[in-house]
Amino acid sequence: MNSERFYLKISTIGVATGIILGAFGAHSLKEIFSSYEIDIWGKGVFYQISNSLGLFIMVILKRLELIEKPPYLLLILGIMMFSFSLYSIALNNVFLESNQIIKTLLIPVTPIGGLFLVASWILLLFKIKI
Repeated sequence: MNSERFYLKISTIGVATGIILGAFGAHSLKEIFSSYEIDIWGKGVFYQISNSLGLFIMVILKRLELIEKPPYLLLILGIMMFSFSLYSIALNNVFLESNQIIKTLLIPVTPIGGLFLVASWILLLFKIKI
């Protein structure tokens, strides 16, 4: 399997799981989440879906030879670190609210993931050929 096909599959999995997690949060977790946790969960879903769609667009642009060497891995790492740390923080607040160690370990992951997201898009700027 070529790398472009692999990244297209990763992007579609990212969108599909984002939709599933969004529905899960809206229907199954709404009774146990506060508005704060719902907000955090929703941000994770939004960034997961939007950046997974961005990955899809990167692959298409690469295929059309409009960009070279897109920062696929940096974007995927950013999505995982940013969105999944938000999901974990929301779940931790509900299920492990007394475990401050987990909160302390998770909270720095979110901005690092966000930095990776921003960096991947800025790097893409320099990869545009047209």
